Amino acid sequence: MKYLFLSLLLLNILYALWQFQVRAPVPSDGVGTPLLESQLSSVPSASGHAPGMPDEPLASLCVTLGRFSSAGEAEQLRQRLLVLDIAAEVRAREVVVGTDYWLAMPVTGGEQQAVMQLSALQERGLDSFLITRGEMAGQISLGVFSREDNAQLRREQLQEQGLEVHVHALSKTEQQFVVEVGGQARRLVDQAMLSRLRSDFPSLQHQYQPCTGVANGSRIP
Repeated sequence: MKYLFLSLLLLNILYALWQFQVRAPVPSDGVGTPLLESQLSSVPSASGHAPGMPDEPLASLCVTLGRFSSAGEAEQLRQRLLVLDIAAEVRAREVVVGTDYWLAMPVTGGEQQAVMQLSALQERGLDSFLITRGEMAGQISLGVFSREDNAQLRREQLQEQGLEVHVHALSKTEQQFVVEVGGQARRLVDQAMLSRLRSDFPSLQHQYQPCTGVANGSRIP
């Protein structure tokens, strides 16, 4: 009876060892330590970004208010916005405001020849002067017109007098000023705010565009 009990006990021990060997091994990191959940979460995703990492922000968008012919008027608007806790900057812009049509006579032979031709034109009673700057420097101007059809009509008249004249279209620009509001402050400039501002600045315009970079604009004193 005693031997039978010991035999059964030995069989149970051997069975337990066999069950332990066939049991699936626990995943490890190669040194016998199971991988923790926190370690798995730190592995980069297939896109190259760690989980939870925000995407890169979109380009900053500003609202510009204006346009003003003087920096002083733009500064008044900026001060009005500062009272409302809206940060803003005054920016200067070169704006195309129209096109001029120049009648010009080309001159060959240098400055001395140009002066001689200019004197001859003035003796004939033609209003003219020598252009000394810009892309038409060295030519003789025979008039500036705001409309192309008027410039072409005058050109035909001068050609009938034997003068070689060409029409040049030149953009006319002037410096204007806008007030630029960017960042979180831009969201405060809503339609209600614009309506209130137009009561003091009737010609106020607004548009949304990328903010002026630090190197592209400066504060106007």
